[in-house]
Amino acid sequence: MRLTWPLIGRSQEMAVIESAISDRGTAGIIVWGAAGVGKSRVAREALAASAAGGSVVRWAVGSASARSLPLGAFAPWLAPPEFSNSQLVQLVRDVIESLTAAASGTSVIVAVDDAHLLDDLSAFVLHQIVARRAAKVLLTIRSGEPIPVAVQDVWRNGNFERLDLQPLSAEETSTLLAAALDGRVDPIAIQRLWKLTRGNALYLRNIVEQEVFDGRLAQRHGYWQWTGEPVVPPNLAELIESRMGTLPGAVGDVVDALAVGEPIELAMLSRIVGPEAIEDADVRGLITLEKVDGGVEVRLAHPLYGELRRKRVAATRLRRLRGRVAAELAKSADRDEVRMVVRRAVLSIDSDLTPDPELLLKAAEGAMFLADAPLADRLADAAIRAGGGFAAYNVRAFALAWQGRGEEADALVAATPIEGLTEEDHVYLLGHRGFGKLWGLADPDGAKRMFDEAARVATESTHSWIKAYMTTYWASMAKPEMAMEFGRGLDLAKLPAILSSAATWGLVVAHGDAGRVAEADRVADVGNAYAVRMGTAAHMRLLIVDRHVGALLQCGRLGDATAMAEQARRQTADVPGVAQLLSTAIGGRTAAGSGRLDEAKSLLTTVAELFTGDSNGFRYRYLIPLTTALAMSGLTEEASAALGAVDAEHHRSYGFVEYERELARAWVAGCQGAVSEAIAIAAAAAEKSRANGQFAAEVVCLQTATQFGDGSTADRLDELTKVVEGPRVGTAARFVKALATGSADELASVSEEYEKMGDLVAALDAAALAAIAYRRKDLRGTALICSTRAEALAKRCGGASTPALRQASTRLPFTAREQEIVALLGEGLSSRAVAERLTLSVRTVEGHIYRAMAKTGVSSREELAALLRQ
Repeated sequence: MRLTWPLIGRSQEMAVIESAISDRGTAGIIVWGAAGVGKSRVAREALAASAAGGSVVRWAVGSASARSLPLGAFAPWLAPPEFSNSQLVQLVRDVIESLTAAASGTSVIVAVDDAHLLDDLSAFVLHQIVARRAAKVLLTIRSGEPIPVAVQDVWRNGNFERLDLQPLSAEETSTLLAAALDGRVDPIAIQRLWKLTRGNALYLRNIVEQEVFDGRLAQRHGYWQWTGEPVVPPNLAELIESRMGTLPGAVGDVVDALAVGEPIELAMLSRIVGPEAIEDADVRGLITLEKVDGGVEVRLAHPLYGELRRKRVAATRLRRLRGRVAAELAKSADRDEVRMVVRRAVLSIDSDLTPDPELLLKAAEGAMFLADAPLADRLADAAIRAGGGFAAYNVRAFALAWQGRGEEADALVAATPIEGLTEEDHVYLLGHRGFGKLWGLADPDGAKRMFDEAARVATESTHSWIKAYMTTYWASMAKPEMAMEFGRGLDLAKLPAILSSAATWGLVVAHGDAGRVAEADRVADVGNAYAVRMGTAAHMRLLIVDRHVGALLQCGRLGDATAMAEQARRQTADVPGVAQLLSTAIGGRTAAGSGRLDEAKSLLTTVAELFTGDSNGFRYRYLIPLTTALAMSGLTEEASAALGAVDAEHHRSYGFVEYERELARAWVAGCQGAVSEAIAIAAAAAEKSRANGQFAAEVVCLQTATQFGDGSTADRLDELTKVVEGPRVGTAARFVKALATGSADELASVSEEYEKMGDLVAALDAAALAAIAYRRKDLRGTALICSTRAEALAKRCGGASTPALRQASTRLPFTAREQEIVALLGEGLSSRAVAERLTLSVRTVEGHIYRAMAKTGVSSREELAALLRQ
């Protein structure tokens, strides 16, 4: 496909150029910047705007070949090519006149691209144009290049503005990629491309077009995703090599050592390649030095230098250099720090060093701590091949599971050598396989068999492990009381890392579902603090955060939930893969629960697409709030399609979110106009949650039914105020009482309470129901105030369209049942289909349609449905 690259993120720079050109007090402007940053493009675009305004623009280009010829850059404006010295002065005059000629009153702009490559006579021409103020002058200069004195004289004697053009930011790169590829781009691909090109537009364009052509950058599941390693296109490779120049042997060692191991501390690099070579590389502009923690780190001047050298240099040379760098890192004071251990191990894998299974295993655990599962997988695999044994199999299985490769993880656990294992190892292995079946294979029955088998072989020393397994299992199965019973008395600090994190997750789920949010807070704090210190379990932190956020949303502490989600996003901003997607998902789910529907739809759509094929059920998990957000927005078709995907991808081990799934179904029904059906679904979900002991979830279900117009649950919500902690339950109890009694004032007050809580959709529904209640009392002014407030809240949500809001906005003389039936007719349902949907007789439905038509005077069902749509 042919890509078009628009100018992105340069509006301020364009404005600076246009201002300098139009300012009578300036001679012109100099645009400085690194090669490929976009100087020429920005200058041309800015001057095109000036030309459109009536200016005459003359564009010349400096080049190495033209530099050897007097006036070479201005050849198009030269007279005969052969001339004597006596003719030279006249020739210069002619060039100046040709460059500056224009109709009276027309301004002229002379632009020279790569002005640092001008010959002295061409520089003299520019000097004279500036001195005579015969035209405005724009020059582009490549940073780091030597600039002849004659060229410097051009701006020394004139009042020039200066614009230092910076590379594109990560955000601007993202916008440019989306525009060029005409579609959404995987955030991980954006991050990789930005790190590789550092915002250099020329490099970015060349790399992307090559990757698209080769099929490594392609659309998958609605997103542009990048797989494999980049290939530097030949034309770009030639350009980079020309800028790097010929590398003498010692300088080549500097570049190649950094290509395999940057950043490297300066003193360490000096021991590897020698200080003179480093100085030479610095003079050539091939490296950068940065002060860090009292020392100096050395990096390549651009990531693509390393990318190119790794492709060009002999593999044996790179293996030797990796070994040298790894050996030096092993002598450093921070050699046992997590990131350093990982660096040492990664270098050693493809070096001439003998594999060290202990180092590789420790590094694999470190990579899991850093939430880089693909790297942990690679390191653990190397550890297995080096003889790492049981522990290496264990880490690799977790790395595979975290990547959503459940079947591979299960097969690896099953293939773990068991000869010589202790009783504790056997119990751990059974539990490990149970976790894999529970989450990775959606097989709770298989998981229970593994946990039961572990219980049969466990002894006193591993009894607490079984309690951790069962806590996790029963929390997953939406049985919080049983989970809390098994978790009672567990000392999280004395459990193996993964078991401690899993038990923490289960207890947060159980206490949150049961309405004991204070205990959920406490357990999450204790478990997180322990997980942070443990290598392989650190990746579990996000799962604990997800459920902690869920508990906060259930109880009504939406501000705390939002803050926690934002903290997770910041912590994973630079972490690739699943961790970044999970933090995005947590943010999207929090946005949905708070009524920020546009944000929720954007984030959760991204997550749902990129988790396609994941065996852990993360896509299923976050399709549920996406469905709800779409339905709350009134997007009937999209919400129905999303609900279909939820049902098709049902993950049996996510029992604790079944109530959310049913509420999504209720919102889809309500969105379609089947309000009584929506109430019935929400009520059934509440009853199921009550039977499970998920009392906080029950509150959410009953509140949702109230938002649909059900005022029958006041007694039960009163009871729940004595059981469930947090602000939501009390506000929900007030809500349903006000609806049941028709107290419009109280409904308006509840709306304000929900707004303070942060639940904007509940706030708008309470305001809409207040408007309806006021209208029934013929208090039309107050009703208008409430309906206006509801509509304003709907806009804050990003365009919410709930059944209550639609009813409050409708001035048609329909009963609730008539409105429901007419809405379903508008969805294209026949009378029989409506009757089946609402569990009514066809005759009853026809009667309601007849009365609705009589009230409004319309002559057809199509006109009747159109009235409600209007």
